[in-house]
Amino acid sequence: MSLTLGKFIRAPFALIEKILELLSMGMLMGMMIIICYQVVMRYVFNQSPSWTEEIAILLMIWFGILAIPIGVKHNLHIGIEYIFRMLPLPLQYVVSRAIYLLIAGFGLIMIVYGIELTEFMAMSTLPATKISSAVEYIVMPISGLMLVVNALELAWQSYHDFYEQEKNPTAG
Repeated sequence: MSLTLGKFIRAPFALIEKILELLSMGMLMGMMIIICYQVVMRYVFNQSPSWTEEIAILLMIWFGILAIPIGVKHNLHIGIEYIFRMLPLPLQYVVSRAIYLLIAGFGLIMIVYGIELTEFMAMSTLPATKISSAVEYIVMPISGLMLVVNALELAWQSYHDFYEQEKNPTAG
């Protein structure tokens, strides 16, 4: 794949990632505001609105699931670096690509079962807000798609980095 074609393919996903990052930040802020509001209403006015807990939980679910592809993109996922670095370079290459392919596989599972779960839960509503329960789960396929894109991009980058290092061993 040429560099220009790669940038052309990557551009829409970079925009989507930026939007999802901004949404995640907004959700975190919204969750904080709603929880503060709930605490003040409960302990100062002795009246807790019924919707606050439900919306805060919904925002926490969305934030947590949207954080998965962001964490993969920035290599924030859990790894055992010490053991990995002890492996010979060719084996590091194989292991890193296998990890990214497994992550992409997990993203595919999120897409398939996220769509299925969203469709199934569309028949029920959340008790306090009467919002469709599908809202809780629609984030799974979105996050799964970005997870697949990020993992495959990192697998490609791993492939590229390995061969660059093989061609020029003093640069690494």
